[in-house]
Amino acid sequence: MTWRTALLAGLRLRSACLVAVAALAASGAVSAPEFTVLQKNQAFSVSHLTIKVGDRVTFINNDAVTHNVYSDTKGLAFEIELQPPGRADTVQFSRPGVAEVRCAIHPGMRLSVEVQK
Repeated sequence: MTWRTALLAGLRLRSACLVAVAALAASGAVSAPEFTVLQKNQAFSVSHLTIKVGDRVTFINNDAVTHNVYSDTKGLAFEIELQPPGRADTVQFSRPGVAEVRCAIHPGMRLSVEVQK
């Protein structure tokens, strides 16, 4: 194999990879980033989180008690409802804004999720 043949083969392979990545992105198969917020000792592991539109946040109950994570923020409202110890639930944020996240059972639990464009 000559160096020209090897170079052309390498370029073809690179082009095929780029086409495959573009096709995955266009099909939506490339997933949005995912963030994790733990619940332990009746508190969230962070008090503020900055994400982008389309990103997901997984809330994991690592506590010994049940939680009820929700947000009443207009346009960013959600409710996980009763979340027993050990359970994980994911919320996707589809609009920009600041979601004020709380626990209906433990009012001291507070988290601000800033969703940017």
